Amino acid sequence: MLCIQSLASARSLAKWPKRRSRPCVCFKSDSKESLFFWRLQNSFVYLQNNKNTKHMSNLVIKRRGRPAGTSKQATPAAVSTFDPAAMRIVTGAELTFDESIFRPMRTDTIIDDILSTNRGLMSATNMIICGGPGSGKTTIVLDMMSKWTRQGYKTLFVSGEMDEIGYYKYCRRMPNIANVPTLFLKNYSTSVKEALEHAFQEGYEIIAIDSVAEVVDMYKDAYRTTESAAELWFLDLQTRHKKGGNDENMYTAFINIQQVTKSGDFSGSNRLKHMTDAMCSIKKEKDGDTRTVSFSKNRDCDTSNSIQFRIGLNQVEYSYPEADDADFEGEPG
Repeated sequence: MLCIQSLASARSLAKWPKRRSRPCVCFKSDSKESLFFWRLQNSFVYLQNNKNTKHMSNLVIKRRGRPAGTSKQATPAAVSTFDPAAMRIVTGAELTFDESIFRPMRTDTIIDDILSTNRGLMSATNMIICGGPGSGKTTIVLDMMSKWTRQGYKTLFVSGEMDEIGYYKYCRRMPNIANVPTLFLKNYSTSVKEALEHAFQEGYEIIAIDSVAEVVDMYKDAYRTTESAAELWFLDLQTRHKKGGNDENMYTAFINIQQVTKSGDFSGSNRLKHMTDAMCSIKKEKDGDTRTVSFSKNRDCDTSNSIQFRIGLNQVEYSYPEADDADFEGEPG
């Protein structure tokens, strides 16, 4: 047993070799020091001077980091109980949905030609638009959303990357997009699940999300779960509203903006690619300001056409590939 009678003795003990076993310690002191601490390996021992007895007392031991026997664990995904009696196996002839899912929602620009065979965005679908930084993903999506909003469709833009100031500056540069109802998700980063589920429940015809990566990351951080669990919740939420699971029974169409890696690969799991109805990519020419929009998969369109667009001073201009400058179309200034 080691007897500690002074601050100097305690400091000497702090130099005890880590390879040796920890000694048994007895603390005694008449020192006027009111407080000192001894650190040995991963523990702190605090010694408080008792003014009445003039001996060290009130021994408190605190360990750094997480308490022993605990670890940071991911929040488990909700698991539903399987009920065999509830299983349904049906034929296509037995399925029925409202005829509104076959009415295209058009922007009245040439981009309608590649959105679906019927020319326009179809209800009850979800697509991913991906591209590198500065390719124009957000701009083209907001341009389409503004056109649908002016035609009376109920739309919602979920901004996970821009805050109110950033969006205000965006609208000053592109005034045509200022009419789009927008939810700034950064304001609800610690309750992203509840915020999106509450907002979507109102019922929208078209919802655009910028971006999938931001929503997934917010969900992971807020609920301490895995990327796989976050993506599963994200896809299930969209599936529910595609089928009209909201207060207005609207078959919502989703446009999801997604990032790509530095090497140009899709940022996200294969589940995201396979569980969506359409995959669209935007590529910007190295020299010039022309961008090309094309689909690698589109269940609503049986053609593989592509279109081009340019971001003008205050609008987006569209054209078919290899068009002359005069062939770009846009809204009147």
